[in-house]
Amino acid sequence: MNKSYTKEETIDDFNIKYKKHIFSKSIKVTLKNDSSILVTMPVFCPYKTAKDFLLKNFEKIQNFNFNKNFLTPNLKTKFDTLKIVKSNNLKIQTLKNIVYFYYPENKDFNSKEIQENLKEAYKKALKIEAKNYLPQRLNYLAKKYNFSFNKIAIKNQKTRFGSCSFQNNINLNIKLMEYDFEIIDYVLIHELVHTKIKNHSQNFWLEVEKYCPNYKELRKKLKQK
Repeated sequence: MNKSYTKEETIDDFNIKYKKHIFSKSIKVTLKNDSSILVTMPVFCPYKTAKDFLLKNFEKIQNFNFNKNFLTPNLKTKFDTLKIVKSNNLKIQTLKNIVYFYYPENKDFNSKEIQENLKEAYKKALKIEAKNYLPQRLNYLAKKYNFSFNKIAIKNQKTRFGSCSFQNNINLNIKLMEYDFEIIDYVLIHELVHTKIKNHSQNFWLEVEKYCPNYKELRKKLKQK
């Protein structure tokens, strides 16, 4: 028989539901559309073990963009450039490179109006952080590993995280700011190697590995999100 045992608690305004399931082989965390979190776990797994796993990954869960359509009131950017504030009115304001998103308490945060405006504020914050961080980091890595490039452009692209032209102009995606610094470095090194090798041959990946030994693991994480 398929038995399940459920326990609930609240952490940082998230409703957490722990569910033991006879077919679960590992701990799995799922963010639901209503901003609740379901933690599915094996029957004999202690609740404390599941909670420790949740807390270890909680920052990533808070920043998780559900199906790229749902944003939570706990959303944060890497350098805290986005401030979400309860207010009487709905508006977006940028002051001294900080984006303030004001939303009315009496409105449903999951509503189309709130979500669309928050996405716009989030995009503005990512763009600010990308322009402040990515060029200086690319220059640092280029100098450290003896690479040179022509120009750098920061864009909001749907698919590619980076590209390098035959003229050695490098384009970088603002969405990189959603990832760990180690993953960002991998993408930057990837594009810097393209200034010397314009393909994805074995020699290219061997060159990437010289400067980023765990690139395979980072590349996998980049594709998983």
